[in-house]
Amino acid sequence: MSDSENEIDYMSEEFLAACVGKDDVRPGLLLSHSSKHQVQMEKRKKEKDNEHRARFKPAKVVQKERLEEGLSTAINSSNKGFSMLQKMGYKPGTSLGKQSQGRLEPVPVEMKSDRVGLGWQQMIAEHRRKRELRKQQKRDKHSVETDPEKFRARMRSQRQEKFLHHDLMKSQRVCYEMDSKQNLTEPIESWFWPSFEEEEWCEEEEEEECDVEYEPEEQLNILTDYLRSTYMYCIWCCTVYDDERDLKQNCPGPTRADHDDD
Repeated sequence: MSDSENEIDYMSEEFLAACVGKDDVRPGLLLSHSSKHQVQMEKRKKEKDNEHRARFKPAKVVQKERLEEGLSTAINSSNKGFSMLQKMGYKPGTSLGKQSQGRLEPVPVEMKSDRVGLGWQQMIAEHRRKRELRKQQKRDKHSVETDPEKFRARMRSQRQEKFLHHDLMKSQRVCYEMDSKQNLTEPIESWFWPSFEEEEWCEEEEEEECDVEYEPEEQLNILTDYLRSTYMYCIWCCTVYDDERDLKQNCPGPTRADHDDD
């Protein structure tokens, strides 16, 4: 046998089938008559299915179209109710009532397609409307405040309230630590120590009232004065001074403003 007979035919169907497989039916790789026929049959089937879908609509679609058509079509004299109205003097195209003050068109029918209870859609819509109204009011409140002086005053007030709360909490913690070192089991005033201590006293002594008599600013002034006079301590300097003379000479003052200006 010659060498030419042993050479592989790279364009033969056998060689292509060995390379890509018999089940590969991608365009341009149809290797046999059977695979080509199968692809053509699938293509024809797909076309017939599309024609069938276009000609015959699903049952739900047909029902919906017929329902809409029936609701949009006015009733005629073949309807018993309409026939009774005509006998009582009703004329098509006129309103109901002795003086034609009633409705001109029948009450529209609203089909309910979901499983949500009656009235819930309106309730949810009302909640959404109220929420959007609150958001709009907040946006309007910020947009109306166009005066730079009013805006700066509001920001200063918010910043002062934040500092006040922080200084009061810090003073209560320091007072609790220093009083505890002096073996005190209760504060001089109920609000001299942090609130968790106050809650324990309220549980142990239910008859005692835990109402606060002073505003936060007054509490801070009283508490810092107590720390300065009793322990020679300034919460803004974070320092325990040797005596009252050392406190007066080296501490800028009894308020945060005194330390900010320093």
